[in-house]
Amino acid sequence: MSVSARNQLNVKISDVKTGAVNSLIVGKLAGGETLKATVTTDSEKALGLVIGKDAVFLFKASSVIVAKQNELKLSATNQIAGVVSEIIDGAVNAEIIIDANGDKISAIITKKSVQNLGLKVGDKVLAVIKATQIIVGVKA
Repeated sequence: MSVSARNQLNVKISDVKTGAVNSLIVGKLAGGETLKATVTTDSEKALGLVIGKDAVFLFKASSVIVAKQNELKLSATNQIAGVVSEIIDGAVNAEIIIDANGDKISAIITKKSVQNLGLKVGDKVLAVIKATQIIVGVKA
C-alpha cells in the first residue's frame, strides 16, 4: 500500500497502555527516540499491537510543529530533538527535514515561520507531534 504521508517511521513497540476507550502505543525508533500514538482499544486489538511487535507510525508533515529548543514546556507528548538537515523553500511554505538520530522527520511550515524562527541548516530543533495525529500500521 502506498500512502501520501511523508512521515513513515519504523518502530518497535516498547509499551502498550490499554484504557477503556483508547490505548497509548509507545514505539521506539532505530535511533533510540520514542514516539507515542493514541489509538482506539479496538484498533489495538485488531492490529495485534503488543510489546516487541514492529509497526509503522504515519503522520502528515503538516502535523509537525517545529520549535527551537528552549525552556517552554508543552503538553504535547511527542517532542523529538533533532537537527535541521535540509530546508526546501516553496512559494508559501517550506519543508523542513529534521534528523533525529538518523530518523528523518518532515515538517511543512510557512516561509514566514522559517523567517520568524530564523531556521537554518544545522539548527537544533524539536519536532512536536500530538499522539492523536499518528496513525499506526502493521504488516498484514
